[in-house]
Amino acid sequence: MKLSTKLVGVLAMLIIVIMAAVPAGAASGKPSVAVGDVKVSPSALMPGDTGTVAVTLTNPAKSLAGDTTSDSNTYNYGTGTSGQYSIGHTQTTTTTSTNSPDGAVYLKEVTLLADSPLHVTSKQYADIGRMGMGDSAQFVFTISVDEGTPDGTYTMTLKVRTDDGDIYLNYPVNVQVSSASLKVVINDAPRSFSTTKKSVILDIVNLRPNGVEAVSVVPAGDDFTFKPLQEYVVGNIGPGEMYTVQFDVTTKNATYSGNPSFKVIYRNGNNWHEADPITVYSDHTQSAAVATAGSSDNTLLYLIGIIVAAALLLGGYFLYMRSKRAKQ
Repeated sequence: MKLSTKLVGVLAMLIIVIMAAVPAGAASGKPSVAVGDVKVSPSALMPGDTGTVAVTLTNPAKSLAGDTTSDSNTYNYGTGTSGQYSIGHTQTTTTTSTNSPDGAVYLKEVTLLADSPLHVTSKQYADIGRMGMGDSAQFVFTISVDEGTPDGTYTMTLKVRTDDGDIYLNYPVNVQVSSASLKVVINDAPRSFSTTKKSVILDIVNLRPNGVEAVSVVPAGDDFTFKPLQEYVVGNIGPGEMYTVQFDVTTKNATYSGNPSFKVIYRNGNNWHEADPITVYSDHTQSAAVATAGSSDNTLLYLIGIIVAAALLLGGYFLYMRSKRAKQ
């Protein structure tokens, strides 16, 4: 019994959707209006985003049968015999006229209706004018999504009214909301940094159901120098795609206290977003040890240089004294 009830409910919903999609008046031989295309941009909004819904309406009628009327007139002419008038001939003239309608539809109202968490922030359209057979017209609405909106698909209603009460539309428009963002993954990084160039390789993964634009990776860290210096420009990343970037990182001094970090900024439609930054943690102890070892090595080199110089001086003095004694 419960299964039958569910089936009836599903069938009822299908009938409603089909009736909404079929233009009223299409089956009656009258002019009609239909939805040719609906485009939501971006195709998936994030909570707090604004976007647009572009709807194309068409008048699908190509030709309409007009009303045909006929008017017949019969008259007689000719003379009879013996001077008396009688019917000699009879002639009937029939005039046929056809009234062909132009098939135009007058659009009185095109509105987009939404309930929270969706909102229509642009003006609705009223008294648009005539749309002839085979013509189309586009209507663009601006929408917004509340902050904190749960992920899911939300339905708005496109309402179209004409000067003919039998020609109208109530059309469902679905909008997808997804809070998924871009993810940054460390592909390769050194254990520590130094004044010698080290490379950090990052993978940028688009977890969203739609593509994003103007993707850039921005490095940060007061103790470091990066190449590229300010940002790595990626561009567009499609849904489910990954892009790999590489930064050359050096420390400004032999010792440092911070860690380099990287954040990703991108645009979803006309909305700017920032993914969670990632920090590359390094072994400061190792870098300090390397710096100390380098300092010790330099000191040792200085000592060796002094000893060698002293030995050369002593050797030269010894040879000089020896040659002087030989002359005496």
